[in-house]
Amino acid sequence: MFIFFIFIPISFKDLSIDDLEFSNPEKLGNSYICNLYHDESLVYIQTPILKINDIKCNEGEEGDNYIEFSSDNKEFIDFLLEMDENCVRCTFDNSDNWFKKDIPYEAIENMYNIKDVYEHENEYTSKLRVPVLNNKVQCNIFNADKEMIEIRDLNKEDTKNVIMILHFKGLRILKESFYLDCYINQIKVVDIKKFNILKEYSIIDEGNNSENIDENIFSEEMKEIVNQENLQRIKSENLKQSKLEQINKLKEELEKLNN
Repeated sequence: MFIFFIFIPISFKDLSIDDLEFSNPEKLGNSYICNLYHDESLVYIQTPILKINDIKCNEGEEGDNYIEFSSDNKEFIDFLLEMDENCVRCTFDNSDNWFKKDIPYEAIENMYNIKDVYEHENEYTSKLRVPVLNNKVQCNIFNADKEMIEIRDLNKEDTKNVIMILHFKGLRILKESFYLDCYINQIKVVDIKKFNILKEYSIIDEGNNSENIDENIFSEEMKEIVNQENLQRIKSENLKQSKLEQINKLKEELEKLNN
């Protein structure tokens, strides 16, 4: 019997951590894994825009390969830390079922490897694992035009801003510690340039433009506008003077009647 899982990434903002479920531990090499599911689907999460600070990736080694990133998105950082807290809670709640004994909450906290997050002036720094297998990086990496590139291309200045898809595989349980197994599944470079600056000289030189604006046309139009304004002003003043004369005449008539 084959079991098919849906692979649909969702934004970290849309994931309800309380709805996550762990499977019972399964033997995997020298460790155990409790696979993580959300609505019976594997958990793929899209990050906000992150800035790459450093890349450690030796494709010939399958050890500690990672991308160090920074972000001022506190909501995303809180999400990562809450995922860790959820792992501790779920392990405590399931300790009797998983390990056939009750384990104190404090002991589970001490055994759990929480994600390292550093904060400086409202900017947060952490690391995400790059999967390497058989001397090859396993995650797909795309430039801003959705073309495949190599991980070394992310060292360029114009490829430092990225969005990632993370796979939260599950709870990895070792002999003396455990942690949330999470790795980068995809990376896309994001172009965040604020201005589209033309690289080549593009100014239209006056001598090369055969359809230059006739400055005299502009001057004549301005003269006409000024003349019209002067006429309107004169008419307005004449009207005011006429009304004033009429008012004075009425006053004189009233005075005669009173006398």
